Amino acid sequence: MENTSIEKALNQISVERAKDSQELKVLKVTQEKQGEDLQETHKRIKGLELNRGALETTQQEFIERSAAPLKQMETLSLQMTIHGELLKKPLIQKLVHEHHLPKLLYATIALFCICLVLAMGWYESAKRLDQYQNNDTKWRRLLLDARPVLTKIMQDVSDSVAQDPDKTRESVKAEEDHNRQVWELYQKMQADSTQMRVLKAGKPIGDNSSYIHKK
Repeated sequence: MENTSIEKALNQISVERAKDSQELKVLKVTQEKQGEDLQETHKRIKGLELNRGALETTQQEFIERSAAPLKQMETLSLQMTIHGELLKKPLIQKLVHEHHLPKLLYATIALFCICLVLAMGWYESAKRLDQYQNNDTKWRRLLLDARPVLTKIMQDVSDSVAQDPDKTRESVKAEEDHNRQVWELYQKMQADSTQMRVLKAGKPIGDNSSYIHKK
């Protein structure tokens, strides 16, 4: 009795499993069909999007073509308004006479300027040459008339300048600056000495002129 119940139960389970497997197959087929339907729907949606883009492009071109005559009409209206304003004003004719100088005149002016510059250069060169010759003559005259000692000094100076003119020039300038400083110091000492004498004599500083004149 128990074996019969078990067999019935097993048979029922196998029947249920067969039924479930059949349902799974049907469900799988249904899912595959739905997937195919979804793919077909996606393709249709893409086609519709492409068609919509083409329609939008066509619509934009149509709008631009429609707006072109309007822009042309606006431009024409503006030009007509400008021409109307110009026609209201009287036409003034003005003759402008332009005198063009020939190229020969420009060439003549340029040549004259070049000649003027060359003449000034020659004049300056001749002037410096004359100055150099005069200085050379003075120097040679001094060498002829000077005593032997002075002649030797002058000759040494001439050799020094010929060997290193820059160094000799700096040496002369330094010695001149030194002599000027010594002279200024001497003058200051003389003024201080005069002031001290005036103070010792008991006279105001303003009477220096009478004191110096009396001395």
